[in-house]
Amino acid sequence: MRKILVLIILLSFLNACSEYQKVYNSEDWEAKYKMAWKMYENKKYRKADMLFSQIEHIYKRKPNYQRLLFAHAMSLYHQKYYVSAGEKFRKFTQLFPESSKTEEADFYIVKSYYNLSPKFSVDQSYTQRALEEISVFLKKYPFTKYKNEINVMNEDLETRLEKKYYEIALLYYHLERYKAAIRAFNNYFIDYPGSKFKEDALYYRFKAAADLAIKSIERKKENRLKTAIEYYNSFIVYAKNDKYKKDAEKVYTQLQKELSSYNNDELNISVKN
Repeated sequence: MRKILVLIILLSFLNACSEYQKVYNSEDWEAKYKMAWKMYENKKYRKADMLFSQIEHIYKRKPNYQRLLFAHAMSLYHQKYYVSAGEKFRKFTQLFPESSKTEEADFYIVKSYYNLSPKFSVDQSYTQRALEEISVFLKKYPFTKYKNEINVMNEDLETRLEKKYYEIALLYYHLERYKAAIRAFNNYFIDYPGSKFKEDALYYRFKAAADLAIKSIERKKENRLKTAIEYYNSFIVYAKNDKYKKDAEKVYTQLQKELSSYNNDELNISVKN
């Protein structure tokens, strides 16, 4: 009985496949339209997309083109063809600005670019583009029903950018390019004053300044020691991580010891005079 059931299911599947292939290869546009919707409603988005692509130009001047274009865009989106989906949704909003589906299409433009945004360690062009799309969307729909989802995406994208620029500054530190690291961290604080990574960034800016000072030539050392101590004071205000605090205090003690030798030199000169 079980074998018979499996056989029936298999035959039904083969029949459905052959029916789809027959319609796909035919010149019957109405049959293609109906089959495309059947595939779309059954969430067979690749097959729906293939048929929509065949017939879209045929239906451009027909009343049901608006519905077809939106479904085609959604088929692309569900296949994770986000660039193509975004372009198709934008075409929809340009052709049908008064449609009841326009806000939803604009929302999926944002989602398409959001999904194209990569992890923080690689190029963030799509992240920037997604943030721009969010800005445009919120200006267009200030009271949108998608507000919560938009805010979640926006925060996630901003965090990716913050993480990216923090990692760039940190990379300079690990490469022992201390001056570049300090500049990068200083710019980072200007761009992201309330960053989630502020404690980490303050710690590594201090470490970069301390390492730069300790390894400096004599004529530059004193000023750099003082700068490093200033960065320590900025760090300690925000310090919560015990590991960072203990290491920073150890380095700070070393800096003070080295700086005291300059103070002693000044004192000796003053006494002699």
